[in-house]
Amino acid sequence: MTHSEQAKRAEETERLRVSAEELSWALRGVNRAAAEVDHALGSKINLRPLDYSAVGHVMSREGEPLGPAELGNRLGISTGSATELVDRLERAGHLIRIRDGKDRRRVHLRPTEEAVDRILGELRPLFDSLDALTTEFTSDEQRAIGRYLRLATERLSHFADGLTDAAKSERTRPAHDDD
Repeated sequence: MTHSEQAKRAEETERLRVSAEELSWALRGVNRAAAEVDHALGSKINLRPLDYSAVGHVMSREGEPLGPAELGNRLGISTGSATELVDRLERAGHLIRIRDGKDRRRVHLRPTEEAVDRILGELRPLFDSLDALTTEFTSDEQRAIGRYLRLATERLSHFADGLTDAAKSERTRPAHDDD
């Protein structure tokens, strides 16, 4: 059974358990398909899933600084593991370290031009296809779809932040003996 068939079967099972609006189901499908793209692209460019995810986090910062420790937090790995990951990605030519201009102890991560060009080059046909898809909708439909997707993105991000905060809280909570 292919990954796509497994995802469809999982959706069918989930639909039997949970009721949701069709737009929400469609968004779940988009999220699953995007994860499949990430997995396939990572494999194609010979990056392990964690490595591909790390490069994605660095690329998505769009000029905002991201250091190895913050990357480790985002990936759920220790600072030492994050340093090893960054070392590996730097040696492979995917990331570079840049010293902070104000605080030389701080390091910011940037993707290399070659990594960005390779990843965006691989994604170009998908981007072109999605851009062409928009022409199938009226301007009003495009605005409504765009609004829904922007608001859904905000809610997904807010939910992820809440999960991250809860996980941090659970990790720092002292263990109590209840005997």
